[in-house]
Amino acid sequence: MLCGTVLFLALAGLALGQEHCDSPPQWTSKNFYFSPAQGHIQVVEAEYTYDKTNQRKSWRERDAGPSAEPIHRIELGAERIEYVINERTGACIAYPLRFPFYAHDVPVNAQFSGLFYVGSDAETEGSVELSSWNARLTGSYWDGSFTSHGCIPYHSNHYNASTFGIRFESIVDVSPGIDPNDFIPPASCHHAAEELRLKK
Repeated sequence: MLCGTVLFLALAGLALGQEHCDSPPQWTSKNFYFSPAQGHIQVVEAEYTYDKTNQRKSWRERDAGPSAEPIHRIELGAERIEYVINERTGACIAYPLRFPFYAHDVPVNAQFSGLFYVGSDAETEGSVELSSWNARLTGSYWDGSFTSHGCIPYHSNHYNASTFGIRFESIVDVSPGIDPNDFIPPASCHHAAEELRLKK
């Protein structure tokens, strides 16, 4: 009985001692995501650039199916605009962003749900320890995991009934720093942006 009490207290101390963390503000990665609201019918592989400092994101989709066009998506949170560029034809469409900038951080109201390993802790340097979190809001649910060291995001599932529906995301090969050019839309987007402004 005493042993069980000690174990419970140790686990409770671990949960209480687990602190919320913020991922690095700027990085690039390989991103695997699925978002039916963006027209995906399967998981998409993309080259991803993340800039929390200026609220910008860029995806260059590289594997969205055998008949899919090469698409470059640019989200500019401060301007509340998204560009979707066909990199084969150069065609560009501008859309108003329907939801706030989503940061790859542990939400303030998130609950710690445990630690787990990717790989195996039976081998030296054969695993990475991750912390798992979840958060519930009105009409919204999120869960995600981050490396225990460095708070590097590994995966997130996000559901919001009133905006983008459901989105699954996995992040690998994270490298610090960004190329600002990833967020500059081509000249073909200037007309699309002007049309969007006239509609407002």
